[in-house]
Amino acid sequence: MKSCNCHGYFKSVSAGLILAVFVGMSAYMLKIFTQTPILDPLLVALLLGVMVKAATGKLDKLKPGLLSATAIFIPVGIIFYAANNLNFAKLLEVEKSMIAVLIVVMLVYFAVILLLGRLFKQKKQVTYLIATGSAVCGASAIAVTAPAVDAEPDDVSVSLLSVALAAFVGFAIILPFLSSLFDLTCKTHCLLSGSVLQFTGMVKASNEFVNYLKHDMEHPETVQLALSVKSIRYLALLITVPLFASLVKRKFYIPWFLWAFLAAALLGTWFYVSNGSFYKSVLTPYIRPIHEISWSIAMAAIGLNADAKELLSNTGSKAILMAFGGFFAATAAFLIGFYFFVY
Repeated sequence: MKSCNCHGYFKSVSAGLILAVFVGMSAYMLKIFTQTPILDPLLVALLLGVMVKAATGKLDKLKPGLLSATAIFIPVGIIFYAANNLNFAKLLEVEKSMIAVLIVVMLVYFAVILLLGRLFKQKKQVTYLIATGSAVCGASAIAVTAPAVDAEPDDVSVSLLSVALAAFVGFAIILPFLSSLFDLTCKTHCLLSGSVLQFTGMVKASNEFVNYLKHDMEHPETVQLALSVKSIRYLALLITVPLFASLVKRKFYIPWFLWAFLAAALLGTWFYVSNGSFYKSVLTPYIRPIHEISWSIAMAAIGLNADAKELLSNTGSKAILMAFGGFFAATAAFLIGFYFFVY
């Protein structure tokens, strides 16, 4: 009897893992084939997972495998993400005054979202995920923070979709409108996008469509500067992850994977400084797919384990207001700070 139970458990774990891998890989391949920067594979994987769950009904038998997928692939993604993105040398590529403005923008992001979360009596995990996803790096920041704050699949789904909605409106409507309204130059626009947009793909795409702005920089330079500014925001994870984890657990706590995260970041920075050409042409092209695939699988598992009704609940509507409130406040903070301290 015990052997049969073990066999049944193994089958459920295997089936859940296989389904998560299939959905996650489908999302990643969609990005590869379309070559669309704004099509974040993590977000697509989560959405596909939610849709599969909604279409097929309960997947309780697959839950052990889905939980195993997140437990395996989130830490793997964290290590390779840090090696690829958490680059301390990038601090030297951005003006000090701009770094000061960027810090203010991030603090505004956190302050406004945390305040709104408290006013709305939002679940702590959802508040922390929205704050980190908005201020740092969208789906990637949420993937890093989720295990540290003991977030449930519904928490991750609600947070990520809320941040993604605010990001898309900001990318497609708000930033182009403000750039035209204030007659921003290409450089100012790239600094704005790198400072406030939540997803790296949207930062890239935002600087592809700037022909209507004053050209004070060449296109490749604007994209590179925007990404350098965006990369500085990744460093905040070294503070926010242990901070929010400690608040949830009510004691000082540093997740074990944060040490691996830091070690990978230092190793990646060393390669970048000592052999920049090798880092950019050889190392990065191999590292990026590993963390994107790993997190796509993890997000697919989270989506497959989430309740679609939660997205339309009171929690979901409050989460959307929090994400938009943070974005508008951070954008205003950038414009004020830039014109007073950088311009």
